[in-house]
This record gives sequence, C-alpha cells and structure tokens, in this order.
Amino acid sequence: MQLPHVFDPDVLALAEKALRPTEDTPPAPVFADEARGVRLYQGDALDLLKRARPETFDLIFADPPYFLSSGGITCQGGKMVSVNKGMWDKPTTFAAIHEFNLDWLGACRRLLKPNGTLWVSGTLHNIYSVGFALQTLGYKILNDIAWYKVNPPPNLACRYFTHGVETILWARKDAKARHVFHYADMKRDNGGKQMQSLWHIKPPAPREKRLGKHPTQKPEALLDRIIRASSSPGDLVLDPFCGSGTTGVVAARHGRRFVGFELENEYVELATRRITEELLMNEKQPSMVFDYQRVPTAGGGGVNGPQKRPLFYPKFGRTRPPRTGRTLSSYRPKMRRQDQQGLGGPCRRAASGPAAQLRAGAQLWFVGAQGSTAQARP
Repeated sequence: MQLPHVFDPDVLALAEKALRPTEDTPPAPVFADEARGVRLYQGDALDLLKRARPETFDLIFADPPYFLSSGGITCQGGKMVSVNKGMWDKPTTFAAIHEFNLDWLGACRRLLKPNGTLWVSGTLHNIYSVGFALQTLGYKILNDIAWYKVNPPPNLACRYFTHGVETILWARKDAKARHVFHYADMKRDNGGKQMQSLWHIKPPAPREKRLGKHPTQKPEALLDRIIRASSSPGDLVLDPFCGSGTTGVVAARHGRRFVGFELENEYVELATRRITEELLMNEKQPSMVFDYQRVPTAGGGGVNGPQKRPLFYPKFGRTRPPRTGRTLSSYRPKMRRQDQQGLGGPCRRAASGPAAQLRAGAQLWFVGAQGSTAQARP
C-alpha cells in the first residue's frame, strides 16, 4: 500500500484542521468587565456574527465600511488630505458590496431579540445598498435619520453641493416586532416638541479624540441619542464594527451592557482605553438621573420654597425649565441613583428569566458548527 505524499492536498487539509482551533471553541475577549457586562472581541465581524448566539441583543448599532476610499481628496483642518481610510474601506464592485451588506445584515437579524432594533449609518456610497438589503431580509424600516453635521468640510472640487449629511437607518427585526422607543424622553430633549428625523449634531469634539482617533469616528452625542431612544438600562448593545469604541463608551455611561467587534489591533487598543476610562469615571462619580428637579432657589425657602425662579435645572443646564407647558409646581424633586452595575431602578426586570442570560457578569455564549453552545471562559 502506497502512503500519501506529505504534500498531498488531503494530508495538508487534515494537518491544518488539527492545528486550527475548532469552531466550537468560543473566542476569548481582549477586554472584559464582567461586573458591567462589557466585552470587546478582536476578529472579523462576519465570522464573529455568525458564531454568536441567536436572539441575544436588544440593540445593534453598525457603522460599516462606506467604501469611499477611492483615492480622492477632501479638506480636514484646513488642509487637503486623502479620503482613503484603509484597505477595509476600498471599494470593489457593486455586486460585491451588496453581497457583503446582505451577509452581515442577515447575521445581525439572527442575533436580534424578537423586539430588537438595528441602526446603520452610511452615505450615498453604501446606504442605498443597505436599505435594499434591509427590505430584502425582512426588516421593517422605521426611520431614515438625516444627520446634519452643522460644519462639514468644504467641497474642494466645486462641481457639486457640499456633503453635509449622513443617513442613519433605524429598523426593527420584522413588521410585527414591538420595538422600544422612549418617545417622552426624546420629546423632552427637544423642548416639549416631537423630535424630527433631522438631527443637528456636530462631529466629534477634540476631547473625544484625546486618547486617539478613528477616521470615521462618530460623535458621542449621536450615540447618546440613539441608545437612550431605543434601549433601556440593562439592555445588551452590539457594535459589530466597533472602531474607536464610541458605542461602548456611551452604552457604559447609560447603564447598558455592551459587546464590540473590531478587526484592527490599533483600534481595539483605542476602544479599550476609551471604555476603560469611562468605566473608571463611573466608579468615581456614580451617574445621577434628574427629572425636571426643582432645586434650592435664591432667597431661601429650600427645595419646595415659594420662589418662582430656581437657580439651576440640572437636566437642561439652564436657570429656567424648558417651555413644555408645565407649571413650576409640577417640577417636584425626583432623583434616582443608578446601580453601579447598571441594573438598578427600572431595569430590574432584566434580573431574571431568559432576558438575564447575558446580564452583567454573565458570559457571552457562542454557537458551534453543529449548533451546540459553548460558554466563553473569562
């Protein structure tokens, strides 16, 4: 009997399979804070999405590649710079881009809980493919948000209008889902009027880049609105294209649990630094939630004194409450302290039952090749 040659393709395939970790082995996080339910994983987004346990996440925010790195130029800080972001943003064919969008959006739909929602940001380079893919896969699009950047970079070519907006699509898992929307909070943030789908939010401030920056970094104010509008304290948030970790920073700030995927080592380290700093700040200064408080006023009288003009309303940072039609007498002192683990107050509903399988301190579960589950080790 003749033995196969050492370079026989079948032998090489067996050797590679023996040396490669099995798909049943869950990936190890590069950063984990089990007390607050925060984890970062390094790896290809598609691979990690396909391995994660189905119906796990309450909210997914995705800032996928826009595929606009075509060798052009733009203006940044008054200087002419290249638009190229990296190899991950290089455009290929439209068919390849649309296939990529179908793959990762289909994987995200499998991971969403029945009433979960998905947010996807983009520009004209990719957003039409994303929208078509969402409809093809069975999502129900709720809004197309126009994010007006207020002070966008000028158009150097002077042959078309300056690109001043990005589009953010908000969709629920299917048409019958009962998605979360904190309408009252958004109306209150908008001065007592219904919030529209045109958002005036400036690009990231310099302080948000003090630990490092990402070429497509989103402002914290944008994620703050998205997370507060469509999730509740204790919910589990996923960002499959984590980048600099802005989603994780804001999620930790508001008592949400977070899982992030990122491929580039440079940005994994940046996200780790930013999220770690946010968690440390939360330890030193527990977050306080104020609901139209009336605080001590000028001239004495205490919290509920007879004075008509309060000195300060913490929720709005102004000397008078917003014009919402409410009288001063309705602004009663009301304050609650969020639990250090982000599971206090209204989110205690997630402390038991199936929804608590991934609560803070629990492990993230992954699905093996044969559909069996394996629990990630810390």
